[in-house]
Amino acid sequence: MKIRLIHFVRSHYPLIISFFLPIFLMGGYFISQEMFPFGKSSLLTVDLGQQYIDFFAYFRRTLLSNPSNFFYSFSKEVGGNMIGEWAYYLMSPFNLFLLLFPEKYLAAGVMLITLLKYGCAGLSFGYFLKKMHTQAGLSIIAFSTSYSMMGWFVANQLNLLWLDATIFLPLIVLALHRLLSGKKSWPYIVLLAIMLIDNYYMGYMICLFLILYFIWFLFSKARDLKQIFSLSIRFIISSLVALAISMIILLPTIASLLSSKGQYTQSSVSLKFEYNAFKMLSKFIVGSFNFQQMPSGYPNLFIGSIFLIGFVLYFVDSKISMRERILSFLISIFLVLSLCFEPLDLLWHGWQFPVWYPYRFSYVVSFWMLLLASRTLKNFIAVRPWKIWLSFILYAGIIAYSFINEKKFSYVTNETLIFTAIFATLSLAVLAFAVNSKYNRVKIFLLCLISVVEISMNAYISLGNLSYLTQKDYATPTKALIKDSNYLNSLKDSAYRTGQTYSRTKNDGLANNLNTGSYFSSALEKSIPDFYGMLGNPDGDNYVTYSNGTIISDALLNMKYFITPIDSSLLKNGQPLSSLTEKPDLSRYKEIKQNKLTRIYKNNNALGYAYLANNQLKNLSVFYDNPIEYQTEWLNDISGKQNNKYFEAQNFNEVVFQNIEQSTKLTNSVFKKKNLAKSAQIVFKFTPKTNDSYYLTLGSALDSDNATLYLNNQPLKQYSTFRHTVIVNVANHSKGQEIVLTARLKKSSLWLNNFVLYKMNNRLVQNKITQIKKHSVNLKQISSRKLSGTYNASTNHLLATTIPYSSGWTVRVDGKKVSTFKIQNTFLAANVAKGKHSITLTFTPPLFVTGTIITLIGLALLLFIIIFESKKRRKV
Repeated sequence: MKIRLIHFVRSHYPLIISFFLPIFLMGGYFISQEMFPFGKSSLLTVDLGQQYIDFFAYFRRTLLSNPSNFFYSFSKEVGGNMIGEWAYYLMSPFNLFLLLFPEKYLAAGVMLITLLKYGCAGLSFGYFLKKMHTQAGLSIIAFSTSYSMMGWFVANQLNLLWLDATIFLPLIVLALHRLLSGKKSWPYIVLLAIMLIDNYYMGYMICLFLILYFIWFLFSKARDLKQIFSLSIRFIISSLVALAISMIILLPTIASLLSSKGQYTQSSVSLKFEYNAFKMLSKFIVGSFNFQQMPSGYPNLFIGSIFLIGFVLYFVDSKISMRERILSFLISIFLVLSLCFEPLDLLWHGWQFPVWYPYRFSYVVSFWMLLLASRTLKNFIAVRPWKIWLSFILYAGIIAYSFINEKKFSYVTNETLIFTAIFATLSLAVLAFAVNSKYNRVKIFLLCLISVVEISMNAYISLGNLSYLTQKDYATPTKALIKDSNYLNSLKDSAYRTGQTYSRTKNDGLANNLNTGSYFSSALEKSIPDFYGMLGNPDGDNYVTYSNGTIISDALLNMKYFITPIDSSLLKNGQPLSSLTEKPDLSRYKEIKQNKLTRIYKNNNALGYAYLANNQLKNLSVFYDNPIEYQTEWLNDISGKQNNKYFEAQNFNEVVFQNIEQSTKLTNSVFKKKNLAKSAQIVFKFTPKTNDSYYLTLGSALDSDNATLYLNNQPLKQYSTFRHTVIVNVANHSKGQEIVLTARLKKSSLWLNNFVLYKMNNRLVQNKITQIKKHSVNLKQISSRKLSGTYNASTNHLLATTIPYSSGWTVRVDGKKVSTFKIQNTFLAANVAKGKHSITLTFTPPLFVTGTIITLIGLALLLFIIIFESKKRRKV
């Protein structure tokens, strides 16, 4: 047994090292930076800390306690289909390791998964090189380490969901190569299907590259038409079977995308270059990544000097056929154009411009470069002098260009240019030496060492340019949210939503089993931010935040509970939780629980997920940038033709202009600084004459980019980014108390866009809500995808819900299916008859059943292919 183990290690040591070396290098760096669990910091940064970590918490809870959450969740804004979210964020098999970590220690789980993905990427590429017979021994380690720690991987380690693509890509390409070489086709089918299920977005990019690789394989050698046709059929059939197998996830995901990302697809394309292509050369400088490169940067292409040199030398390698080199050159030109020519860039991204993290497909370019380099640097054989000089001129040009344009590249410094020059010089010097077989291993070792040190330095410098969330910043609010969630779920109340006046992220609800009405996802249905924009809450293409509710919207959207931080003055060590919004209206709700850091309030006005309404609600108009009118009409239309005015515009008692020209008109006026060198602000004062709720509307021009707002000389607690008019609750039970609002200009002028103060008639609103509650629908949540209850209607009514419309919802009254339709361009509704009836709502993701059937057909075809190919080989 011991001898077998030794033999295994000796024969497979390049692959073993290819797996463990990246883990050792990156693990050592993380430990040195005191990343949790080895210190107070963490790997959580940008989307990893603000979005993905919450999806991971949701992943754990779904698998461990609530499987129905896989299909639907009311923690997704006001409720939504989750298949698309799983397909984009959570189908990686690596996520299963998260089940080992309690929620507050998920940052440690993230580190484990990150390190494993570094190691598996190295192992995958090393295995690819070994089976393709292009490299052996130590040179495999050099190539695989460069691949696993390439610029794209380091820049996107915070996008954990994408990293699987770098692991599967070499394996899929290898399987395709074997398929086209006449070997088994099932490994290609299985691996491609798994990749498409793992992450359809990255899988799509791999599919595009597979087409390029197929063309390269097919035409790099002379083949007759019969061979071309036969190989094409094998490639197409195998790819279609893989696609069919993945349809159990892909088909319902497509249905989800059609209402979310699919609605943002570019309808027109400009035939233009996005930037000067020469700027890509700067990305071959060591440490060529920082925070500024995330929202809008250049492709991450760093692979190390040795392998960039190898890529260039491939095209002048006479040992490789001219036919192959010309075809490789044409494919390389296509890939380079894809990195800077808008139509091709859009093609790789599914005809949508990425929001942050541009050129997400550049990992396939790096793979291609390393693949070609591996074909010419066979065990790092000596390179002829003229090729060394050609490479020297190339690198000298890259460094000179980057130095001359240093000010244009925030990531290029004199130090990184020097490091790049040193590594390139060392690489060329060692490559230039022709040594006999006795010392060739020393040469290979030196080149391996140079490449590993260089790729490691690039990773360390690049990651050092980012800032990270501390473990305390993650764990403290998470612990408070878990405590609040556990209490609310212990009440076993009917179906409800819970609002927040503090938050860690917009996905707190998803992470902690709270239906908060807030959400952040790349697959957000377009109708949801449209609705939030009309309601007066912050929205964007990929997020919504229920931070600006009124007494009316709280009731209609079933915000039955609210959690809020205790005032810091009442806590011995201060308040570590950050407030999200002002909410004086909480004085009208009942406090039911106090925890160490938070209080929980109950809103007795909450209407539930469904209520009986007049058919007039079907005709509710669109009111963009007029949330006061929208909420008024919504409340009125529930009972039919009424003209109640729940809000009344108010005048300020006093307005003080400081370094600004005075004006009697405020709303929609533009105010300019008198002296541009001095600060300027407008102070608004009013004294409530009643204890009613007071609200201030803020147009999009009053966001944090243009003004800093203060309430009673304290920074206004308000979500700072919004693109439509929002409502801010500024007073309640404040009769006779002066309220001071201040707008401090950040620029030379300020547009008081939709800046209006309103007083709500709380008594009238309360009477209206009480009237509606008499016709409420009793609904209990059986699971995440099923609600059941009863209603009692005096006449034929509209069953209105605040559940987003989807064809996946089935409504049954007394067991009989009734037709559903969309109201308010957002919500599910149905016509129901008078009398007392039972009602059931169930959800099945659209096209899920169809997708399952196609997957079963695909699996049957796969089985047939395996049997057919097995019999064919036996005959041979």
